[in-house]
Amino acid sequence: MTRFDLSPLHNTSPVRSFSRAAFAFVLGAVLSSTAADAQTLPEIRITPHNQVPACVTTDRLTAFLKSRNRRLIPRFQRIADWYQHHGERWRVRWDYAFYQMALETNFLTYRQGNGRMGDVDPAQNNFAGLGTTGGGVPGDRFADVSSGVLGHIQHLVVYSGERLEEPTAPRTVLKQDEILKKSWKLARTVRFSDLARRWAVDPKYARSIEWVAKSYRKRYCSGRNARQPGLPKYSKTPTRVTTTQKRRPSAVVRTLWRRGNPWPRTKPRGHRRPVAKTQTAARRPAHLAAGVACTFSEASYGGKRTVLLRTATADQMRFTALSVLEGFETSMTRNFVSKRMPNAEVVGTYPSKTEALLIAQDLCPR
Repeated sequence: MTRFDLSPLHNTSPVRSFSRAAFAFVLGAVLSSTAADAQTLPEIRITPHNQVPACVTTDRLTAFLKSRNRRLIPRFQRIADWYQHHGERWRVRWDYAFYQMALETNFLTYRQGNGRMGDVDPAQNNFAGLGTTGGGVPGDRFADVSSGVLGHIQHLVVYSGERLEEPTAPRTVLKQDEILKKSWKLARTVRFSDLARRWAVDPKYARSIEWVAKSYRKRYCSGRNARQPGLPKYSKTPTRVTTTQKRRPSAVVRTLWRRGNPWPRTKPRGHRRPVAKTQTAARRPAHLAAGVACTFSEASYGGKRTVLLRTATADQMRFTALSVLEGFETSMTRNFVSKRMPNAEVVGTYPSKTEALLIAQDLCPR
């Protein structure tokens, strides 16, 4: 059967073909109810009137994904966090970007209707079929999950009508001008429903995305779930108490503060928490002389949480404040240490880079 490419931007890939085949029975049943919804899918970019609903959380998206993919590859376990991170950074409706990813990859199984793998291999970290033009062409490849999600998010940014200076995805670099030209012709804000016949040639593409969205909302955005999104099940971070909350810190928070825990902050911004001399002395390597030289540096993977690292020699102590994404402290620190600071020890984890560097100064023998 001859395929007609209605757009120079993307052809139909085997992954997309499977997605449509997999959802065909659903689309046939709900065609009338989703047709109107597909025409009014949300705008691509986040605005004051176009926000991600409170019922959408990364832990719920992960649970939703696992309910349809019982063999989820371990390194995809936190992909929802990356969609939130990059989506908020670029002001993209990351919930619908996630739904689109689920459609494009068949919930990260990358399998066709016959059970065989499509053109895209999971190792490519390509979550939106970028560059897959059919005929076995695998498309773009990204170094890690974060880069793959970023490439997807940035491609949506271009579809929304914004030009990027240095896009992550090769496909975005190649087709940016053509995409922008078509988006500007709309002379209005671009919606996810406008991706039909453009991102994929399938005229029902928007309806397929909306089917995934409605499946999620049916389970997580009705009744009690809609009112109480809660914390991620895997989160080990307690609720923060900030100066904007008009209530007295809990007994647990007061106890942590008395013990010298620098988080959560209950003091006015700019206040330097004193560190007890006995505590500082106990944490210094015993063999270092008082006149040892100290160096301070910063590194960042993004995010506000900061891991303070330290290496020491006979005449020098080096501190590095490494900013990481909340929830990724261990993995990002391990990666940084293995590549940049072998033999470094973790001094502690702090809510900001400022507090980490203050602690480093207190620990310097000079």
